[in-house]
Amino acid sequence: MGYDAEVLRKAGPIDEQPRAAAPDGLDVVVDNVGGEQPKAAIGLARRGARIALIGTLAGQLGDSATTEIDPHALIAGSIALRGAALYDYLDIIPEWTDFFARALRDGTLTFPRTVLTGLDQAPRALRELVEGRHLGAVHMEL
Repeated sequence: MGYDAEVLRKAGPIDEQPRAAAPDGLDVVVDNVGGEQPKAAIGLARRGARIALIGTLAGQLGDSATTEIDPHALIAGSIALRGAALYDYLDIIPEWTDFFARALRDGTLTFPRTVLTGLDQAPRALRELVEGRHLGAVHMEL
């Protein structure tokens, strides 16, 4: 999808992962977690960087989804910080659905998933997903 690296909660310190992937700084960040990630992104952002906040998963996982933002860093670096929500783009859902379905069919887009069998595995699936043991989706096969 055109990204260079991802930051994973359980893969080490939040500020070290993007620094390793982009030692010269970040130009574009899409954050769907909140918490400490936006603060780290601002700290590593290059002049004119763009940061999109699209989710607050940290809050859903029991962490704080809020963080302190340094307005001086935003102003001094001409950094754009913007929240974006799906309901602002409802008109493009059909186009996205077509693109997504086509890319899944032709294999240009894949995503990891874990399949667990049996309803009795549902608590395990949720626990492991929240703990970050799985990358991608966890599907329950009944």
